Amino acid sequence: MTEPSLTVTFATRNRAQALPRVLEAFSRLAAPRDGWKLVVVDNGSTDATAEVLQGFAGRLPLAALSCPTPGKNRALNLALPELRGDLAVFTDDDVLPDADWLIRLREAADAHPEADLFGGTVLPDWPIPKPDWLSEQAVEFSVLYAQQRRPSGPCGYADIFGPNMAIRRSVFAAGTRFAEHVGPDGTNPLYAMGSETELLRRLEAAGHKGWFEASARVGHIIRPEQMEERWILDRAYRYGVGEGRHYASGMSPKMLLRLVAYRLAARGLALLPPSPRRLRIRYRDRWLAGVLAGRPVARASVG
Repeated sequence: MTEPSLTVTFATRNRAQALPRVLEAFSRLAAPRDGWKLVVVDNGSTDATAEVLQGFAGRLPLAALSCPTPGKNRALNLALPELRGDLAVFTDDDVLPDADWLIRLREAADAHPEADLFGGTVLPDWPIPKPDWLSEQAVEFSVLYAQQRRPSGPCGYADIFGPNMAIRRSVFAAGTRFAEHVGPDGTNPLYAMGSETELLRRLEAAGHKGWFEASARVGHIIRPEQMEERWILDRAYRYGVGEGRHYASGMSPKMLLRLVAYRLAARGLALLPPSPRRLRIRYRDRWLAGVLAGRPVARASVG
C-alpha cells in the first residue's frame, strides 16, 4: 500500500460541539497525490470529543490519539511518530480549509525544495459583524485571530501561523520537537503564547528556509466571546508573556516609561465608551504588562 503523501495534525480539547463543523470541512478536502492522513490528538477532553472523532472515523483517513496530560505542544509531540509522507501539516481545531488546501501545500513543497517551512493564508470566519471599535487599525488581527494575508514567496518564521503551517517530516526525523513550556495547556488561561513561533524561530536560526503559499487558504473560526474586549486584553497579555520570554532580563528606562504611560492612559480610557483608540491603548497596556511578566528573572552570579 502506498504511503500517504502528507499528514495533517492538530490537538483538541473540549471542543465536541464545534468539532463536527471542522471535520465536515476536512471531509470535503481534495486529496493530494497518494492521499493523506489525519492525526487528531484528544488532549484530555472531559466532554464528548472522543465520540465525535469516532463518528468521523469512516469518513476521514483519521487516527485519533489520546494525550491525557494537558498541553497542546505535548499533544503534538505525541503525534510525531504517527507522521507519514514527507510533509507534516499542522493546524488547529477551529479551522475551515478550502477544498484545495492540501493540493496547494503539496504543490508548494514540491516546487520549492529549498524550503522546509511553509505557511498559507488565514482569514477570520466571523460569527457576527464586527463592531466599529474592533478595528485592524487599533489592534493586530494577526495576534488576535491568526489572520495572515500576503503574496506567495520566500518568507521568514514570523509569516507562518499555527492554523496553516507545514514542515518537512525530515525536520522531525532529525530530532526536532515542540517546546512544551509554551502554548495552551488547559490549566492556565493566561498561558504564554507563541508555541509555533518558538519552533519556527528555532528552525530558521538553524538555517531552514520558508515559503509562503497564498493559495493555500483556511478560515479561522472566531467565537463570539473572542470579539469581547476582556478576551482581547487577555490575549494581549498572553502574547506579551510569550514575547517577554525572548527578551533579555532587566527593563530599560525607556520601556519602564512606556509601561507607566500606557498604564495611566489605559485606566483613564477604561471609563469611556468603547472606541478604536480606547482598545489600542488598553491592548498596548496589557501587552507591555505581559512582556514584563514573561521576562526571565536575572540570577545573581556566584563567585
